[in-house]
Parts: sequence; C-alpha cells; structure tokens
Amino acid sequence: MSRYYPKKRFVLSFFLTVSILFSLIFAYANEKPDFRFIFMTDIHVQPELKADEGFKVAIQKVNSLKPDFVITGGDLIMDALGQSNERATQLYNLYKEVSQQFTVPVYNTIGNHEIFGLYTKSGISPDHPEYGKEMYKKQLGKGSTYTSFDHKTWHFILLDAIGFTPERQYIGEVDSLQLLWLAEDLKKVDKSTPIVVSLHIPLVSVWEQMRKGGTAPLGPGSVVTNSKEVLDLFQDHNLVLVLQGHLHIIEEIIFRNTHFITGGAVSGGWWKGPHHDFPMGFVVVDVKDGQFSWRYETFDWVPQTE
Repeated sequence: MSRYYPKKRFVLSFFLTVSILFSLIFAYANEKPDFRFIFMTDIHVQPELKADEGFKVAIQKVNSLKPDFVITGGDLIMDALGQSNERATQLYNLYKEVSQQFTVPVYNTIGNHEIFGLYTKSGISPDHPEYGKEMYKKQLGKGSTYTSFDHKTWHFILLDAIGFTPERQYIGEVDSLQLLWLAEDLKKVDKSTPIVVSLHIPLVSVWEQMRKGGTAPLGPGSVVTNSKEVLDLFQDHNLVLVLQGHLHIIEEIIFRNTHFITGGAVSGGWWKGPHHDFPMGFVVVDVKDGQFSWRYETFDWVPQTE
C-alpha cells in the first residue's frame, strides 16, 4: 500500500525549481549575445560637392543594415583647423543636422579636422572660448573628447588621439591626463571582457611602408607618437579590436590577439572619388558567439564635379 508524503514532494519540487533557476542564471551569465555595429570615419561633411547628400546616402545604407549603434572615427566635418568661427560652426551644425537621420545611437570620436582655429591662417586667437577642442566639446562631446561605454558583454573606449605642437600644428598623441583616465577606466573592466578602442589617428599603420618601402618612417601627424604607452595599459586586458581612421585607406594589422583596422573613409578622396583606389565606405562589425568578423561596405554615390 503506497503512502502520500506531501512534505517530501514539496522539498523535491523546491530543489528542482532552484536547480532550474541556477541553470538559467549560469547560462545567462555565460551568454555571448550577438550584435552588429558600424564604424564610419573621415566623413568630412560640407555643403560643397553635395557631400551632405552623399553622407545621407551612406546613412541610408547603414540604417538598412540594422546595427545596434554607430561609432564615428573622426574628421566628421571638412575642416575647422584653418576656418573662421562662422564656417566651423556651419559645418558642425550641418553634421548634427544630417546625423539625425541615423535610426540608432551614434558615438563620436574626435579627429584633427574637428580642432577649431589651430592653424594661424584661421585668424583665431588661442584666447577664443571655443579654440582648439572646446568647440567639439560644446557641439558633440558633451563636455569631453573621450569616453567609454558598455554594450552587452563588450567594453568600448573612444579616445582623443590629437595633440598640439607649440607651432600650432597637430600630432598624434594621447595626452597624460587621458592616460590617467584610461587607466582608471580599465580598472573597472574585467580582464576577460572584450575591448574595442576607437581613435582617429592610428596607433599603428603600414601605409608608408607599403608606398615607399619597409624602412619608410611615419610622421608624427600620421600615427600616435606615444602608441606604446597607450597599448601598455591594455597589457593585462582583452583588447581585441582597434578601429582607426585618418589615412583614408583600408588595412588590417594583427598582432597577438589584437586587430588594428584602419577603416577607409566615407568621403573617399574628400568626396571626389576613391583615395588611392580605396572606395568610399565604412566598416561593418558583426559579433557572434563572442568573436567578431568585419567587412568593408560601400554605398552608391557618384562624386559631384561642382
């Protein structure tokens, strides 16, 4: 004759429920969610050559790919380095206006052409309240030129790679205050977390060697002069991807576990066609099962002659 033991059945059900919950929590904690993002660099928007219309076509292509977000790689506007306040402000406003057509969040990286009045030909005094990087901070940077954010299980860092010389020229440099900030930011990131860095002037490049030979040097305006100091901060972290701009070319350098991708240019040869046979376009990055793949995507735009 069987007997009914309600307490035992309850205990069994309780432990079964707890076991299932722990299994779900463990599975969620180890989940590697898939996502897509876009890296668009060297847009150089301007009203001339109908560059704003070309940028709109590129945005339409981006939206059709349904990314989670967009990272821009600097040189968003044609130029503020040697321009008047009126011209620079016009270009910033044009970029912001056209960018409203994106259907996903946009994270901007500062480039050298966003620096206002640095060249003496601009006629801008260093005493101007928006001189240098102040205009970018006000217009796009929300008070800063570098930041970081998390997306799903990945960490993204947008750096300011633009330094100034006493002669009012730009160089590739991540300054000391930013390096301190970066070190603090990395302290909050688990060492196994995949990290993506965006900056305008490259940390590394083979562009000059490919053009001129293996011993050809890279000038201080072409690469980050203190790149080793920057990369040393990532030594104990999982830096998987560095996205770069500035050179208007497409290249990939792989060193250990890090991929350095120079992402072409939305503007190609400054909206006049390809640059050294590198077409207008942008980088599409797909993350799947914790790994990434990338491709260069072009868009249909015929350069304008006037």
